[in-house]
Amino acid sequence: GLGLAIVKHILEAHEQTISVRSTPNIGTTFAFTLQKSN
Repeated sequence: GLGLAIVKHILEAHEQTISVRSTPNIGTTFAFTLQKSN
């Protein structure tokens, strides 16, 4: 949906990435980290 596209845009703006792990018939996990600002 739209939410994941927004998250991707925010992460790219902060030069970060998102990872995806999917297991058939189990589910999908999205993970990301943001570095703390100084």
